[in-house]
Amino acid sequence: MDQAVLYIDALEAECKRLQLQHTEVTLLKPRIAAWGLVKAGKSSLLNMLSGHVHQEYFATGAVRTTRINQQLELEHYVLVDTPGLGIEQSDSQQAMEGLDIADIVLFVHAPPGELDEEQVNLLLKLRDVHGDALEQRLVLVFSLLDLDQNDAMAQVRERIEGQVLRCLGFQPTCFEVSSRRYQRGVELGREGMKAKSGIPSLALHLDQMSSEKAPSLAAARQQRLMQRREELSAALDQAIEREQVVIQTLCEPYTHTATVFIELMSSVQSSFSAKTAEIRTAREKLNSL
Repeated sequence: MDQAVLYIDALEAECKRLQLQHTEVTLLKPRIAAWGLVKAGKSSLLNMLSGHVHQEYFATGAVRTTRINQQLELEHYVLVDTPGLGIEQSDSQQAMEGLDIADIVLFVHAPPGELDEEQVNLLLKLRDVHGDALEQRLVLVFSLLDLDQNDAMAQVRERIEGQVLRCLGFQPTCFEVSSRRYQRGVELGREGMKAKSGIPSLALHLDQMSSEKAPSLAAARQQRLMQRREELSAALDQAIEREQVVIQTLCEPYTHTATVFIELMSSVQSSFSAKTAEIRTAREKLNSL
């Protein structure tokens, strides 16, 4: 399909999403969206945060299971599970829609290794969406802490923090968590194991963030919607301008041909009129004999 058509379709979809967010009932609790690549451990993390330790609410599996955004309202905030990025365009589109409504973003990364190019691009997208407010909305989560061997996580974390600082210009709050360790601690009734999983510390931090954001939540969302509306309006103006240029370019050869044809016909008509006048003059002379 033509890229211009795809771009216009994307703008139309964005208009519909923006209109829906303007008309939907205002939710008074912050939305916390888990965001990241496929199999980063987002759904497992949200199950632990929501207390669904034994019977999961957000589906998990050996292959990717989250295809659409899924929400769960808790006492202090609403959790949003987004599809993993980097596989299918439809999944990525759903994840971007989840990002649009997020008040707090959990950027989940599963070691080993530092952030790859795709994840760096995701951070840049976050910056584009949230702007200067991202520093107060972003939480970096290193999942699968139970797979850490020989304390390699510390070195990985240091390198990733450097990447994020270079990419965003600030260092977000970071947590190392293990959903599996937390689940095992709950099953065995071992508080120490639960604490070492990092889940309770993250949950406490999210409670604090939600409490801090609650008073200004409506105003912050309204400001984001206005910013997106202005950006969308500018994009629509640019799309219209590009289409006009394309139409003008397509019509230009035919316009030239039509101009030449009109000039030719005008010349023929003038010549014909002159010849007709000469014939009439000759006929009048003939009739006068």
